[in-house]
Amino acid sequence: MHVGSMTNWKGHVDLGWGFRQHGRPCERATRVTILSMVASAAVILASSVPGECLTHSVPAAEPGLQSVAKPDVSRVGGRLQALLDDLVANEPGVRSAILLVEGPRFRWKGAAGIAFANAKTPALPDDQFTIDSIAKMMTAAIAMKLVEVGTVKLDDRIGTYLPDSLMKDLHVLSGRSYGDEITVRQLLSHTSGITDDWACPGFIDLVAGDPQRRWKPEETIAFVKGNCPPHFKPGAGFHYSDTGYNLLGLVLEKASGKSLTALYRELVLDPLGMNHTYRPAYEAARPSIPGRAPAERYLEDVECGLWTSVMTADWAGGGLVSTTEDLDRFLRAFLRSKVFRKSTTRDTMLTWIESGPMNNYGLGISRVLFSRSENPAHAGLGEVWGHSGSSHNFLYYWPAENITIVGTLNQMAVKAKLYDTVARILTAVRDRK
Repeated sequence: MHVGSMTNWKGHVDLGWGFRQHGRPCERATRVTILSMVASAAVILASSVPGECLTHSVPAAEPGLQSVAKPDVSRVGGRLQALLDDLVANEPGVRSAILLVEGPRFRWKGAAGIAFANAKTPALPDDQFTIDSIAKMMTAAIAMKLVEVGTVKLDDRIGTYLPDSLMKDLHVLSGRSYGDEITVRQLLSHTSGITDDWACPGFIDLVAGDPQRRWKPEETIAFVKGNCPPHFKPGAGFHYSDTGYNLLGLVLEKASGKSLTALYRELVLDPLGMNHTYRPAYEAARPSIPGRAPAERYLEDVECGLWTSVMTADWAGGGLVSTTEDLDRFLRAFLRSKVFRKSTTRDTMLTWIESGPMNNYGLGISRVLFSRSENPAHAGLGEVWGHSGSSHNFLYYWPAENITIVGTLNQMAVKAKLYDTVARILTAVRDRK
């Protein structure tokens, strides 16, 4: 295991998305609500004509399926397949690529490369894969569902739910303790100031050095408390923090009286029919293809897809296996307000703060603004929102074209920026006419 390479990768990929680099304050931390776009997101997807807005009342149906016509295999599909083939052939370290793209008039999914190196088994469009930080959007959805029923409140202080032993020295800055000021909302939005465990020196060495270790979330938090000071006072900036999401998971467990795995199953996965999504460190496999394991995931040349140490250390901010179909189902249900009782709950998640030069962040969901990019290849692409993960995976909605894209390259050390991969997909779809 090239621990140094993993450390470099964490900086490279997440800097590309503008997340982990921003321990600085969010200048004015101005909240920007795009309700003119978001309020109709649920019904835009139900329309068969791009840009046509209906009412919030949509037929009960499987998310993302009722407006789908026959796939445009000859044009869009051909370009998308060629793109996947090119990524596998020419992007160092990428052994497989999986992609699903769905719009009002077409639906396409495909794969390229090898899912299992030793057997030289071709990757398939329905292969499962580790989704990494895409899971944060689901953890946030769980939190918001508990908010809806009054089990927890966004502005609750987390010390209300967590033991004194965990709260002690949780956030000490310039000799003053701020731990008691941290709220649930700040954990969701990465504005607590608590350092990300994966960016804390020495943590990755421990995770990579013992792949079979089962981490407890309290252990990841204790490591950060003992080794990495916070970046700013709670609410005074943005710093992407998996540690914060592990704290959030503990809050949700305490408030609900249920395990995080049970909450995932009861509040998100089972109600939405995400039958092939599961937490491999905590429950039995749910294969999408009988007898077939999830596709291998790599860090350079090291296969590390289902390492227990990674899946447990990334407890509430990752640690899931899924498929493009299941993730697309989740995103489309989210857009149609089928995840929550009230559409306003979804809109609350989509209230943005500045998180980077091309990024906003809401409550467990990110917004990428290609309009701010200086790269000519990004011109005219507008924005996408959803979430990405560390294996060059992504789950995004593209409002300009009313399209969802879901995919992975199953490689943690991809040289290309995820921005550029997503932009290439959007361009292939935009130029379909």
